[in-house]
Amino acid sequence: MAFRFKVTRSVKAVMGVALLVYIGTFLVGMMARMHKPTFPWTSDKDDYAAWRETVASHDAILDSKNKENSLAGRRPQAPNRTLVEKLGIRTGYQTEKVKKEERKTVPCPKTVASLAKYSKWFKERYRQDVKLFLDKDDINNYDNLSASGLPFGFRRQNKTVISQILQHKDFSNPPVHGASGKQGCIRCAVVGCGGILNGSEAGEEIDGHDYIFRLNRALSAGKFAKDVGKRTTFYTFFPESQHLTDVEDKNALFFFTLFKAYDADYALNMMNGDDPPKYVSRGKTYKVRKPILDPKKVKFVHPAFFTYVFKTFLDSKAYRPTTGALVVFLALHICDEITIYGFGYDPRFTMHYYDTKFVVHTNASTGSHDVDNERKLWHKLHEEGVIRLFKRDV
Repeated sequence: MAFRFKVTRSVKAVMGVALLVYIGTFLVGMMARMHKPTFPWTSDKDDYAAWRETVASHDAILDSKNKENSLAGRRPQAPNRTLVEKLGIRTGYQTEKVKKEERKTVPCPKTVASLAKYSKWFKERYRQDVKLFLDKDDINNYDNLSASGLPFGFRRQNKTVISQILQHKDFSNPPVHGASGKQGCIRCAVVGCGGILNGSEAGEEIDGHDYIFRLNRALSAGKFAKDVGKRTTFYTFFPESQHLTDVEDKNALFFFTLFKAYDADYALNMMNGDDPPKYVSRGKTYKVRKPILDPKKVKFVHPAFFTYVFKTFLDSKAYRPTTGALVVFLALHICDEITIYGFGYDPRFTMHYYDTKFVVHTNASTGSHDVDNERKLWHKLHEEGVIRLFKRDV
């Protein structure tokens, strides 16, 4: 008599659930294999450490083989970690630490200085050795710097005030590239206040640079971040343009520009942490905002640099260069690749990116500057490949 096994409904249900669990586990495993790198490190390790461990393991095996080769009288095998490094990069394990390590060794494909080989116009103007910032040695050079008045020199300027600034106990004149010096190629963004940035959504692109220069009213918090980014490496100002509270990045260095005699008195009070002196102009007295900053993080733009920019690139037009022009050329002497944003007035856009209503450019708004001349210069530098000028049509 044949025996028949009868499967009850409850058993069928249990078997169905088990089958579904098995299928689910199988699919999850397949997905994990598709995404899992085929390298001998576990996912719970730090990516960079694991990558370095793999390289070290590769070297250890190579050393062992070379000992055998040496005993056998064979030529030793040269290290070849290219495969390991490339595979590490391809699988997404190139962390920020790896990128920084590579930056120290990879040469720049192009630098500002190298452009002199290709542009006759730029070669005739660019001076790589120009001094960018004042230091304590300039006290001894005071007489040579006194042929012109500020911003181009110290003529009729109180030497005692300049000496007290440059010999101040808190004037540390920090290096622009930090204590470790320049590392690899430096890509920089110089961010002006032009209305072309309003609605541009260029913030992420700007923040992707190594150094970010800002000036004047550098609003970058909240709704502005989407258009102009958040980070600031260097902020340049003079007494009337000072908006230090707008600088979100607390690690920024500050570049102060001495445009006139008052600015030196202001700078000394700034170094001492005192309120600014009263500013008198054309019979009127003005109260100037107090700068809240660490004096150890301040550098002073050199008068010789003002002269260099004004005479060499701006053909001595107008009365003096704008702060924006100075900052662009500071970037040209600090960085390897430069993109400038918010420069060159375009009548299709409002005057400033932070304007709450449309503001039209007027000659009165530019004061003693020739912004038309500077706008032509930005386009010329762009055409010569010295900088990239941010543009938009929408």
